[in-house]
Amino acid sequence: MKSIFFVGVKLFFILTLTLVFSQSGFSEEPLELAKTYNSQAVQYYQQGEFKKALQLAEKALKITTEILGEKHPDSITSLNNLGIFHVKVGKFDEALQLFEKGYHISKEVFGKKHSQTLTNMMFLAGIYSELSQFSAALLWSEKAYPLFKEVFGEKHLQTLTIINNLARSYKGLGRLSVALPWFEKAYQFSKEGLGEKHPQTIMSLSNLGIIYNDLGRLSAALPLLEKAYHLSNEVLGEKDDDTLSRLNNLAGIYYDLGRLSAALPLFEKAYHLSKELLGEKHPQTLSILNNFGIIHRDLNLFNEALPLVEKAYHLSEEVLGEKHPDTLRSLLNLALIYNNLKGFSVALPLYEKGYRLFKETLGEKHPDTLLCLSNLAYIYQIQGDFNQAIKHFEKLVEGVEHLRSGDFSAENRQALFKKWVQGYFDLSDLYIVQSRLVDAFRLAEMSKARTLLESIAAKFAAQQSGLTATEQQQLRDFEARLAFLNNRIAKANRLEEKITLETEKNQLVFKLNQFHHELMAKYPKYAQLSEVQIIGAKEGAKFLPADAVLISYLVNENKVLAFTLESDGTFTAHDLGKIPSLKKDIETYHHRLTSSHRATRGRIVPFFGKPPEIQKNDALSLKLGKVLLEPLADIIKDKSHWIISPSGALALIPFETLRLEGEKQPVIVQHQISYVQSLSILAQLQKRNQVYNRLKNRGTLLAMGAPLYEKTTSNPNYSGALRQLNLKWKNLPGALDELSQLEKLFKETKPRIYKQAQATEANLQRLNQQGLLAQYRYLVFSAHGYLSDEVPALSSIVLGQVNNPAGIDGYVTAGEWTGYNLKSDLMVLSACQTGLGEVVGGEGVMGLPYALYVAGNKNTLLTLWAISDEVTAEFITRFFRKLKAGVGQVKALTATKREFLKRGGDYSNPMYWAAFVLYGIK
Repeated sequence: MKSIFFVGVKLFFILTLTLVFSQSGFSEEPLELAKTYNSQAVQYYQQGEFKKALQLAEKALKITTEILGEKHPDSITSLNNLGIFHVKVGKFDEALQLFEKGYHISKEVFGKKHSQTLTNMMFLAGIYSELSQFSAALLWSEKAYPLFKEVFGEKHLQTLTIINNLARSYKGLGRLSVALPWFEKAYQFSKEGLGEKHPQTIMSLSNLGIIYNDLGRLSAALPLLEKAYHLSNEVLGEKDDDTLSRLNNLAGIYYDLGRLSAALPLFEKAYHLSKELLGEKHPQTLSILNNFGIIHRDLNLFNEALPLVEKAYHLSEEVLGEKHPDTLRSLLNLALIYNNLKGFSVALPLYEKGYRLFKETLGEKHPDTLLCLSNLAYIYQIQGDFNQAIKHFEKLVEGVEHLRSGDFSAENRQALFKKWVQGYFDLSDLYIVQSRLVDAFRLAEMSKARTLLESIAAKFAAQQSGLTATEQQQLRDFEARLAFLNNRIAKANRLEEKITLETEKNQLVFKLNQFHHELMAKYPKYAQLSEVQIIGAKEGAKFLPADAVLISYLVNENKVLAFTLESDGTFTAHDLGKIPSLKKDIETYHHRLTSSHRATRGRIVPFFGKPPEIQKNDALSLKLGKVLLEPLADIIKDKSHWIISPSGALALIPFETLRLEGEKQPVIVQHQISYVQSLSILAQLQKRNQVYNRLKNRGTLLAMGAPLYEKTTSNPNYSGALRQLNLKWKNLPGALDELSQLEKLFKETKPRIYKQAQATEANLQRLNQQGLLAQYRYLVFSAHGYLSDEVPALSSIVLGQVNNPAGIDGYVTAGEWTGYNLKSDLMVLSACQTGLGEVVGGEGVMGLPYALYVAGNKNTLLTLWAISDEVTAEFITRFFRKLKAGVGQVKALTATKREFLKRGGDYSNPMYWAAFVLYGIK
């Protein structure tokens, strides 16, 4: 279960520092006293003595109002300053009354476009946000923004404050996809107009980090929040309330990243400083106190956590009211601790109360409401009240589907979905318990390769909806530009460069989505085909070959669900339970299968002494086969073709090598095996296959490989992200032989072969621009492969490293591949580890596998580890010889693997043949 952290988006209130009394006819002595009070109040404000400032401001306002009248400009200014002091001490209701009064007087006296009136509008938008009345805040912000642009200009300090108010209002309403571009705009304009160290810019940077955090982009949020805190500390000082807010935010991101030991002292420091500066009942102090308490809970210090969170909740209820979102977040966290200390029955009423009030206050599809709903559903599940758990998980899924439907980039949608995907697993598991197997499978499909499914559907819609050539080119231009920006972002080293590129990318995503909606309105077929269809078991059976069985897994940590589906509609679901050490066993198995040869098509890692002996895998292949395949044996053993849809870490192992109990040989001996991300992806690939089969005058083979490499990376075109790796690549004689064999094999069809000096990224780009890549059935790349675990978009096919022109580094990254236009039946990546990448919850393996499907490829032959250069050349040649003879791709791959297995000696070792896995259709 998850806690709710307070991570505050800050607003910037502009204080009028002085009052000038120049009116004749009034008593000078009281006005001078009021002026003195105001000046002293400002001094106290700047020193962080907000309560003292408030007292003096009240005196100043009383004098100016009595002598000058409430409609005098100086009285209005004093009124606004008093409102700001109320904000600083946490008295938001009092501040609201003052700002409302100031607005109405200003509008009457000066008119709606006067700077004083606009300032009051800005204050009202800000205070409604502080009160978490985001609908009212949005109303005022939207009303104010065009006026501010007209009067002050878009990059004026006050206009920037309104932009932040707009962003915060959208965020507060749970409209994250709308909030993000406003936060980006605020930071961009603040930095350009005010400079990096202006308080408004620092605030905007912090807010941008917070929205990244809300989207699940934790690694992207961290450097922004770190920089914002350090700049705030430098410019404003350690004891400034805004600095303390940023310290709290920094601790929060450390917490979300699981770095509890780093987060704890920061929360402790922030709490003590905030209590000293603002007082223990200030809303900011209470939010930090709540966080300080909940981290004790996550450190299993429940007795220490309880009094802290209880105090935070009761004081929040007293200061902010029962329904304020901050109070409700404390209530949820208190329920979590009660759950640990006092049991479910004590915690349940708090969860139910919290959910009811969250719905009433923020709406049923707000992220905070959904988080509370998720925890409530989990409590019902643990208690055995499955009907209530299912009811609440179903509402959760409905809310998440709404949340992820915003106009996000693919990366933001992936990160956001990852935050919620466990609820889909839990609901699928509960459906199995209640024998609702069809529903369980539907949820499993909804939680696999979602963004990839949407991308494939969009590409299919663009090709098959009757769009004009110009419209299709516009879509390709958008895709190419997004791919370019993704690649630049992945390679960027400087934080500011990344922020600028991300902003540009999200602006482009917004324009693409606008164009997409225009096309949907213009072409009903485009709208129909663009709508992603989650394929259920009943309708999905028709997509399976008669001799095949789909085996679809769903993994959450070490718990595994499995589904089987046959072409006649026979369907089963299985709870395989918790499999101890599953992840560790998979990692060990994968490691043992990895070749220790130096001459591989991957990064060359020097080692000393004799290569380590290859460890026997029989016991582990039997162990994994026993837990993953044996429970399904009665269903799958008579099917010649297994279509595996892996989940999580299962994508790292070749199922071909596993063994069933009592069998001496791996399952590849009796069964053909191919892979697919999900049944819904398989259905989309079948549609893609039908389209490609209608293409005319296609070439057979285009191959590129055996590039020229330098011994040491020194190419000035490399980005820092690649240059700092000090990569070393060796030439691949085996790849050269492989291409020569393929050239002979397909010589009558005039294949295009690019090798050595021709095997360059520049040539590949030219072929794509000319549309030639889309004219070949088979694409082969025989080269080194680079795997980036941390940045999937940097995983690459490494082409020529000699004499590259400016702007070309030879690394064809996953980020770039999405901008290519392919219509290939099969792409063979005859390179190392091309089937690996970051495993993202709800998506699967990112990197090259994902990118190539987005580009338009149908089937992909990938590798799971570093492969031998010499052996790969023979393997690929044998495989293509069978394809040329008319054998299907899955059968050809299976036959080639069996040939190696039967040869005996080293070649029969799985490390030589099992690395190759085929994703796609038969």
